[in-house]
Amino acid sequence: VMGVEIDPSLDYRHWRKDHVSVFPAIHSSFVNYSARPEVLAGLREAGFASFDAVNYLSEEGLFRYDAALFSGGGAELDIQKSKAINPSIWNRRADTVLMSDSGGFQVATGILAPKQYYEMREKITTWQEAISDIAIAMDVPTGSIGNRKAICIDSFDECLTLTKDNFDWQVQNRNPKAARMLNVVQGLRAEGHEGALRWYDEIKGYCDRSKWGDNAFDGWSFGGFAAQNTATALRVIARMLQDGLLGKDGNHRWIHILGVAAEKRVASFTLIQRALRRVLDDDGFTVSCDASSAGLMVGTKQMYYADGPEGVAQRKVLNARWFQPSCGRDCDEHFDPNAKECVVCAFDRQLDFMRAMGTCCLAEHLSFEAYTNLATLSETKIRDALKEAEEKDLEVDPNLYHLYGTLKPEGYALFTFISQEMFLRKAYGQSAKIVEAKADLVDKLAAALKSETPDSDLAKIKLA
Repeated sequence: VMGVEIDPSLDYRHWRKDHVSVFPAIHSSFVNYSARPEVLAGLREAGFASFDAVNYLSEEGLFRYDAALFSGGGAELDIQKSKAINPSIWNRRADTVLMSDSGGFQVATGILAPKQYYEMREKITTWQEAISDIAIAMDVPTGSIGNRKAICIDSFDECLTLTKDNFDWQVQNRNPKAARMLNVVQGLRAEGHEGALRWYDEIKGYCDRSKWGDNAFDGWSFGGFAAQNTATALRVIARMLQDGLLGKDGNHRWIHILGVAAEKRVASFTLIQRALRRVLDDDGFTVSCDASSAGLMVGTKQMYYADGPEGVAQRKVLNARWFQPSCGRDCDEHFDPNAKECVVCAFDRQLDFMRAMGTCCLAEHLSFEAYTNLATLSETKIRDALKEAEEKDLEVDPNLYHLYGTLKPEGYALFTFISQEMFLRKAYGQSAKIVEAKADLVDKLAAALKSETPDSDLAKIKLA
């Protein structure tokens, strides 16, 4: 691999070979920072030559992984503008796989009305084909039903009809050579009028090559109840096998689970992938899933994934002492190496810094001094709060620095990078243990999927 040399232990691309492919969702704010001069200046001041250092899709990334999801819902859809403001996505390594979501989530949450969504179909599809290797077709999620924010969507049938309107256009107008496009299975339950099985029956024709030729959708994704309930997904997969809509002959070699990447589910999807590879005699058949938590929570909740004595877990970004000495004064002006309180404070802050960084790849690249400059704090408010706590003999609020501080853009970028790496370690590390303990289920799954009574046989298998 060209670019910066990295420790082989920080190359995580091999994880996808035998396990389900986990696609971290990259938040638009993170991508937009990749071309902002003030962010690049802040990163250089912190010791990083460019944004590429904190982009695992880059030749210069300090850890390597080769899969990501990027949603059209919050993205710039004008391709030339997108290339200017999102260079980290467009200039990724050749070995990477980018999946693009179409923006259905924005319809479900009321950001887009169904009519707007449909009118944007050409722009969305053109953008998906230009930026990504795999595109999720333009579904209207059943999660819209009952959501007061969703505009003009009241029923399962409305979601289905609106989805089919979008699919009709995409299947006729897409460029199959530009990107693989995945059909979408939704539903509120497994069976019945609002079930995933009914939805599948209604939309499976969009994968029919005898009708659409090469323009037919060439793979599947699961949303709604079908994504949340593994047993339901398995029943739909069994139907796909019966209908001849999985396998390399039809080029339907991909199943993606939207918005789910908990360790137990990752393990279940891995077992399903191994069973399907056996049933289809296709070692290239892929099951994948995605999750937004690693990047989204840094900006919205100021939380990130970090490792510690009990493994990788979520931690707060701004509630630690290393951002501000306990006395509230500037160390550059007031530090006294002969003062016991200064020595103790400095030691505690260094220790907390080491705990915060853990074993992430940035631990060897970010100095303590640079780290303390990643947040902007209201020194007056913090000093007043500390003084009040001292005067009233109260415990200092552990959220003090979270309440009165915000990450600088470069701080957001670095914490996101740490969170992405640790999330991947957690997802793959924990799921691998579960897979090892349940490896015998692969044979049972394969047999049940091939049986004449798959529903009853699959129901006997307990995954997660």
